[in-house]
Amino acid sequence: MERGDLTAGRYDKVRQLLSRLDRKTRARLFDELVAQPTKAASPTSPMMAMLLDVLTGRRRSHARRLWTRWLEPVMVRDRALLSVRTPLPGCIRLADAAGWWVALSRRMGDTPADIQDRMEECAASAPLDRVLASEEAERWSETLRCKSLAALEALHDDPTERVAVLAEANAERARMAPNGVPARPLDASDLLTLTAALRAGPDLRRLGGAAQSMDIDRLIALVRDALTGCGAPPDAMALFAVAGLYARRDPVLGAALRALMPLPLVENAVTALDAFGVGGQGTASEVRSLPAAPATGLDRGLMALFDAASDSGRPLSPDDAKRLGRALAGVVDSPAPTRL
Repeated sequence: MERGDLTAGRYDKVRQLLSRLDRKTRARLFDELVAQPTKAASPTSPMMAMLLDVLTGRRRSHARRLWTRWLEPVMVRDRALLSVRTPLPGCIRLADAAGWWVALSRRMGDTPADIQDRMEECAASAPLDRVLASEEAERWSETLRCKSLAALEALHDDPTERVAVLAEANAERARMAPNGVPARPLDASDLLTLTAALRAGPDLRRLGGAAQSMDIDRLIALVRDALTGCGAPPDAMALFAVAGLYARRDPVLGAALRALMPLPLVENAVTALDAFGVGGQGTASEVRSLPAAPATGLDRGLMALFDAASDSGRPLSPDDAKRLGRALAGVVDSPAPTRL
């Protein structure tokens, strides 16, 4: 039974019922059907094919999804950042990723199409989420990452091709941009950011989530781990930390990251947000969730600062925010990390 035939009248009611179930219930139903020694358990049966189709939903660009997972830890989905006309160092937006995929996939030969075909074959007999989580899908994802890095490396010695890649990426990005949002065109600096993110991809994925949705205390803890050699390499962690900063646009978080990781990327990102008015409205109440450094804690002066700022309803001053950042970083009495 072809997927396109599933909308035939006799199956419409069943499809509607399946569509009302949540994803976990659909997955349990799939497992129940597979366990039944009947024709309904066959991947070619109308019921199984329909259930798998509903489980897949609108997610059809499987190869692109395998590639994009490398960028998801540092991807920022706030469309407001598209309208920023000044470069934001280390920033990768959702629309950026879409543009890069269109441009790079055309330079990977038959690999994207072959992987797409294999994914569709696998999704015809198993729920898509399980296919995406399989070891085979992980290998395909790594293949796409390596192919992308090879294509990006080739651009170094080919200015004409580099211009073509940027033009194609910007065309797709403009197509995805909300109406009336004049997005800044991607340029060579964005290519460098993409290359850095793909190279750091394995380390970024081990951080356990996306920076934009991670709690600030967890983000700060991961940054501190990177500095002590227990976590991700500093270059990967800097990309991750900057993504979290862009997602929140909180000047207090910026002060903490600047004190914690005095690296060029972090410094430039904080400066960009400060200089061009993209900063958020961070207040003392918003920074209470930030953790104290386990070694030194927050001194009573800082706690008094919290209370005074909270009572007044005013955000911390830049100097006070910097002081807070250094305390949170746990580096008040220790040497700053060597600049890389």
